[in-house]
Amino acid sequence: MAASWLAFSCGPPGSARRTDGGDVAPGPLPAWARQHRVAAGAGHTCAVTGPSDVDGDVICWGTNKDHELGDGSNTDQLRPGSVLGVSRARAVAAGSYHTCALDSDGAVSCWGWNVSGQVGDGTTVDRDTAFSVPDVPTASAIAAGDAHSCALVADGSARCWGQNDLGQLGDGSQVDRGHPAGVFSLPVAIDLAASGHHTCAVLVDGGGVQCWGGNQRGELGDGTLLAHSLPQPVLAVNHAVAVAAGYNHSCALVADGRVFCWGANSYGQLGDGTTADRAAPVQVQVLPAARSITAGFQHTCAVIADGSGWCWGWNDGGELGDGTLTSRAIPAPINGLSEVSTIAGGGFHSCAATTTGDVACWGANDSGQIGTGATTASEATPIVVVHETPH
Repeated sequence: MAASWLAFSCGPPGSARRTDGGDVAPGPLPAWARQHRVAAGAGHTCAVTGPSDVDGDVICWGTNKDHELGDGSNTDQLRPGSVLGVSRARAVAAGSYHTCALDSDGAVSCWGWNVSGQVGDGTTVDRDTAFSVPDVPTASAIAAGDAHSCALVADGSARCWGQNDLGQLGDGSQVDRGHPAGVFSLPVAIDLAASGHHTCAVLVDGGGVQCWGGNQRGELGDGTLLAHSLPQPVLAVNHAVAVAAGYNHSCALVADGRVFCWGANSYGQLGDGTTADRAAPVQVQVLPAARSITAGFQHTCAVIADGSGWCWGWNDGGELGDGTLTSRAIPAPINGLSEVSTIAGGGFHSCAATTTGDVACWGANDSGQIGTGATTASEATPIVVVHETPH
């Protein structure tokens, strides 16, 4: 069984409506923009096939020691392969060593590492194929942390399951749950993200953000370092349309395209030009108006209004995609990416899905998580690993 030490943002991205001038303007997000078409874990990657506005199959690649690829085996795969038992998928989320998918009917399936019940089947036995999670009525978004999973359901409430040592399930306890449990006291929400030991949501009313769970580095954004087992308001964030969570940091995208981040900042993952932790949100510097965000272990990325990608933070594996291995405390463009719909940040790698359904990956590749068919130390610029042929 794998050690549990990483966690990543796997909440769905958001995208504000653009004006003719290319700026991001306030307004409801299009349904397709809420679906995360690619997800990255500690050493694996998964994606929904096809263009961003249609349902598809789920494919995965990389390490498979804990069955996170869902192909019925525990054999690593260096190229994309199909997940068994999942079709008509709209979104995918990856925890450290488990994966979940959301289908067009709002059903959630999970597979992989299950030490704390994060697959949602009531056991702690790993699953090598997809399991349909009960008691999640018509989900609209999914998220996965280190060893917990969450879903946003049709009425705007949230349900979480799995590890709860720091209150990341939001049910007021620190008891692990093998089945979905309701998040207490959370107002109606429109977006959800999870990481190692914390979870965040964007609220319908006013676009505020609330977070709960671990708070060792200020990742809850409430101005303290205290863990909370119930949702807590993030300070001074309003009009948010999307939220992302990294291992010990979190970010929010607001309706005018600005991005705010808080929490751990040892490698500049907050994007404010410093490496000082922040227990309250700070604005990301230099970044043009964004339309979606993601957070990896210790790095952060955004898709901006022109469809290109920018990243910042830790870069020892090349996960920023700028052709270097230099960490950055302010955003820098990813080399050679265009028409991007979403980016996923993993442990030490990143991947992007385009509006046409292509998937490109970059960063650490020791487990084949880039999907090129080989293992290498790292790839510092994006490589297309899934190419959709136009119909």
